[in-house]
Amino acid sequence: MTALIETRDLQRTFSVSVGMFKPRQTLHAVNGVDLSVQRKDVLGIVGESGCGKSTLARMLLGLTPPSRGSVLIDGQDISKIDRRDLARRVQPIFQDPYSSLNPRRTIASIVSFPLDVLGVGTRSERRKKAIEMLERVGLPARYADNTPGQLSGGQRQRVAIARALVINPEIVICDEPTSALDVSVQAQILNLLLDLRKEFNLTYVFISHNLAVVEHIATQVAVMYLGRVVEQTQTAELFKHPRHPYTQALLASVLTPEPGLGIPDMGLGLSFPDPLHPPTGCSFHPRCQQRRPECSVDHPHLLRDAHGEVACHLYTAKT
Repeated sequence: MTALIETRDLQRTFSVSVGMFKPRQTLHAVNGVDLSVQRKDVLGIVGESGCGKSTLARMLLGLTPPSRGSVLIDGQDISKIDRRDLARRVQPIFQDPYSSLNPRRTIASIVSFPLDVLGVGTRSERRKKAIEMLERVGLPARYADNTPGQLSGGQRQRVAIARALVINPEIVICDEPTSALDVSVQAQILNLLLDLRKEFNLTYVFISHNLAVVEHIATQVAVMYLGRVVEQTQTAELFKHPRHPYTQALLASVLTPEPGLGIPDMGLGLSFPDPLHPPTGCSFHPRCQQRRPECSVDHPHLLRDAHGEVACHLYTAKT
């Protein structure tokens, strides 16, 4: 079965200035990512800030071209898909509902904007469809002529969701869609996204640093570290039996309300990795408590087995 979304050796580099009189350096934001998402699935992508999640999202949307590799939608390279056709099939929901909506436009005009661009229907038909979608995401029609400044954060994110779904896309790329919201509002938005997925047969790529959110919404999870996927498997399997040491550290970092336990110690140290100067071999080995001599020399490749995929010498040594 052809995957709805597939990436092959996807890479993106940036030339970065490190000083007025110093040569520019190459930053590998995404470095050889292979992903496969089946129709109606939800792929959660997790990792620390700076691991390449948002750059990957922009490439899946066609906003940032890859330096190497390809993104395929239903087997077709997105670089060969017409921009309007790609917009019909793939839509984004961004992190900050305060900056992703035009503050000078009404809510109805914001939601109907994709229909305007694609020339769908008459003006009155577009407004009617926009209001119908607003009601579907939980905003009554009376909000149609308001501006974003008159809405709360949760209401603004509902507007962003309505705008993304008004043209009936197949794929929605969600880049931290709940991180700017209060916890109670986060739960409402997540449940709304789950309901909409069933109603419209949507496929999500859900990017987040919040493991609890990903566990709630995703059907499979990919863990990224310094631009690479180090583990990918079904959600239940990953949260029950994490295999990569970095995945284990991420799960150990989750705060618990149980009194007396304090702040968890992940064993990762206080320093963050430098993406401009990645280590040799396994990029995680300087922070890994289970590293072996070969970890500093040889880069581990993703091993596929019955439990999923993992890039770690602890498992490649067993094959």
